[in-house]
Amino acid sequence: MHPRPLSIVCAGLLVLLAGCSARHGAEQGNAQVAQQAAGPARQLAYEHEVDIDTAPDRVASTQAAGLRACRDATAAACTLLASSIEGEPNAAATLKFRARPDVIPKLVAAMGQHAELVRQSTRAEDLSAPIADAARQLAMLDDYRTRLEALRSRAGNDIEALIKVNHELAEVQANYEAAAGKRALLAQRVETEILDVSIRSARHRSFWAPIGRALREFGGHLAEGISTAITGLAYLIPWLLLMSVLGWGGRRLWRRRRGAKISAG
Repeated sequence: MHPRPLSIVCAGLLVLLAGCSARHGAEQGNAQVAQQAAGPARQLAYEHEVDIDTAPDRVASTQAAGLRACRDATAAACTLLASSIEGEPNAAATLKFRARPDVIPKLVAAMGQHAELVRQSTRAEDLSAPIADAARQLAMLDDYRTRLEALRSRAGNDIEALIKVNHELAEVQANYEAAAGKRALLAQRVETEILDVSIRSARHRSFWAPIGRALREFGGHLAEGISTAITGLAYLIPWLLLMSVLGWGGRRLWRRRRGAKISAG
C-alpha cells in the first residue's frame, strides 16, 4: 500500500477510535455509576474539628502528645499536615492531621489525657460522583490507548502514520496519568480523614492571670505611652510655632490698621 493512502487511513481510524472509545468508556462508566448507585456504600470524605481547653502551662505538652500519637501510628496511618504554637500571654496551639479512620480517636484520646474536650464536629463530602467520573475517564483513555497501540503495530513503515499515532499516544498517556493521579487523590480522601485540632486555655485560665499579666506589662505599656506622647509632641511643635508666627503677624497687622483709623479720625 502506498504511504499516503495509509496515512489517510490511519487518520481516519484515529477519528473512529476516538468515537468508539468514547462510547465504550461511557458504557463502562455508566455501568459503574449504576453499580455504585445500587450499592449501600457512598464514597464519603470526612473532616473532624476538635477544640481542646487546658491550662496555659500544658498547651505545649498537649500538642506534643498529639504529635507523638501521630508519630507512633507510622507515616502510612497518620501524616502531620500543619502545626503551630503560641506562648504566653495567649497560650494556644493548632494541629492538622490526615489519618486513617481508626487512628483519629487515638489522636483525640492522646490529647484528651492532658486537657478537656470542649467541642467536636464532623462534616462529610460525598465524592461518589467525582470518583465515578474519574473511573469512567480512565476506562475511556485505557480503551483508546489499547486501540492506538494496535493501530501502531499495523502502521508498518509508514513514517507519517507512525508520527501521528505516536503523538496521539503521548497525549492519551499524559491524560491517563493525570486522571489516575486525580482518582488516587480522591481515593486518599475517602480512605483517610482530616483532623483539625485547636488547643486553647480559656476555661482553665485563673482569675488572677489577666491581672498579673497586666501588672507585668505595666512598665512596657507605660514606656510605649510615653514614647507615643513624645512622638506626638514632635509632630505638634512645628504647628505650634507656625500658629504663633501667624498669630503674632495677624495681631501686628490689626494694630497697624487700628492706629491708622485713629490717626485719620
